[in-house]
Amino acid sequence: MTWQWASVWPIWLIAALGAVVVGVAQPQDALVWLPIVLGVCTLTAFAVQLGGPTVPGLVDRLAAAVLGSVVILAIATAALVLLALL
Repeated sequence: MTWQWASVWPIWLIAALGAVVVGVAQPQDALVWLPIVLGVCTLTAFAVQLGGPTVPGLVDRLAAAVLGSVVILAIATAALVLLALL
């Protein structure tokens, strides 16, 4: 794995940790806080990708980081909504 693609998974880790924090701290307000976590992930992805040398594949890495965050947070949203209904 090159350093360029190694810059994608930390964004996914931020999304997962943010989902866990929201699920523990504010499970009843998850629909308010999870989009904020997505915004943080998106801004962080831009900062990480644009902070290094701009090389070919920037858009692919940025899309992978943001799309992965969306998928992680969508799964977390579904899980928190199901838990709220129980």
